[in-house]
This record gives sequence, C-alpha cells and structure tokens, in this order.
Amino acid sequence: MKNAFFLSFFLVLGNLATYGQGTVSDTTLSMSLFQFQGGLNEPFGDMGDLYGGNASIGFSFAYKTRSNLLLGADFTYIFGNTVRDAGNIMRELRNNQGDIIGIQGEPINALIQMRGLTAGFYLGKIWPIFGPNPNSGLVAKLGLVYFEHRTWIESREDEIPPIEGEYRKGYDRKRAGLAAYQFIGYQHFSDSRFANFFAGFDFYQGFTTDYRSYNIDEMQRTNGDYFDLMVGLRVGWVIPVYRQEANKFYLD
Repeated sequence: MKNAFFLSFFLVLGNLATYGQGTVSDTTLSMSLFQFQGGLNEPFGDMGDLYGGNASIGFSFAYKTRSNLLLGADFTYIFGNTVRDAGNIMRELRNNQGDIIGIQGEPINALIQMRGLTAGFYLGKIWPIFGPNPNSGLVAKLGLVYFEHRTWIESREDEIPPIEGEYRKGYDRKRAGLAAYQFIGYQHFSDSRFANFFAGFDFYQGFTTDYRSYNIDEMQRTNGDYFDLMVGLRVGWVIPVYRQEANKFYLD
C-alpha cells in the first residue's frame, strides 16, 4: 500500500512538472478555431457609386494544422447608413418637397440604408516571423466568397403600400455574385484560451450582377454587370480548441 502511495505521489509530481510540454508557447499545434469578428469597410468601384462606409459583424470557423496552414469558412453581415442616391429612390412616391407620402397622406420618415453579406471559404498561412510563440505571427488568407449588397427600405411610422412585400424588391437595387477575398494581418495565440485574437485588413473584388429585373422608380429593366470593391479593417476574438500532447512516463 505504501509503495502504491509513493508511486502515485511521484506520478502526480511528474505530471505537474511536464504540464507545460506541448503548449501554445513551445509547440506548433493543430487547432479548431471559432472566431467572432467585426470591422469597418469602405466600398469602391461600382459599389462605391451606391453606398458609403459600412460596418460588419460575423463568424468564422477554421482549422489550423501543425504547419500553420489554415482552412476556413467565413460569414459576414454588412450594414451601413449612407445610400448615395437615397433622395432619388421612390421618386414617384414623393411630393414637390421630396417627402415620401404614406397611406394617410402624410409625409413618412422612411429608413433607407445599406445591407449586405459575404459567405465563403479561404486558405491561409501563419508565418511566426514575429510574435511570442510558433503559433503566432503574420497571417495571410485567400478566399472565394458569395458577395451581396442591397438598399434596405423600412417605414417606421406608417404603411407605404407601393413598397410593401414583393413591391419592395423593385426598389432595393440588389446585386450579388462571386468575389475574390484577401486578408493580411496579425494572428495571436496564447496559453490562455481566452486571450487569442487577430487583426488586419480585408480586400474584396466582387463580380456582381443585378438580381432584380426591373427598377420601379426608374421605370427601366436592369441587366448590368458590376465590379464592386471593398477594403476594410477587421478584428476578431478566437476560441481555439486543441488537445495537448500526452505526457509519457517510463519506470524501471
């Protein structure tokens, strides 16, 4: 019994002494990464003709290999307040003062904003040329995503029958298509699973087309192809899930 007690005691001490082996600080680990992110963006190209700056929130899942390669899937919801042609949308519903008239014949304060999303996949790589451990450093990603944006119209004070239900689609200028995606920044991991983050710059090049065949207020059919650009700053909090290397003991 005494021998068993001392054997157990020394095994516990050995386990405590070797607990640090196989950690983020000294070993390149494979990990599953759950990432929550947000950012600020500025559109250019054809998208910049319609909208101003926007913000984004999203979620990403990635797998990091022992060689610091990344394979991930990403979703981002985009929203903004600046619609450049807001004063011309629903022109046929406006009076001489430019106010939109509701069902009661009174001016309506319609909310006209921008909404959008991206969703797709990416490949990436972390280079530990700087940072506190071999899992952290310069990170770059390349991806292909579905890219969509539209004008969001909402009436908070009254109903406007011409833009309710399916009619709203005739005003929202929805465009969508595929986009190339790039990210470059810094990725940080620590032994604490709650002190992990990334920060860097997003770049999108979207090849979009009209999803609505007719703009009601312009009274014309749509069938355009567009080149939409967006540049942004993105930061994210990362929850890594990984298994440390098993401790080994040898007894003579």
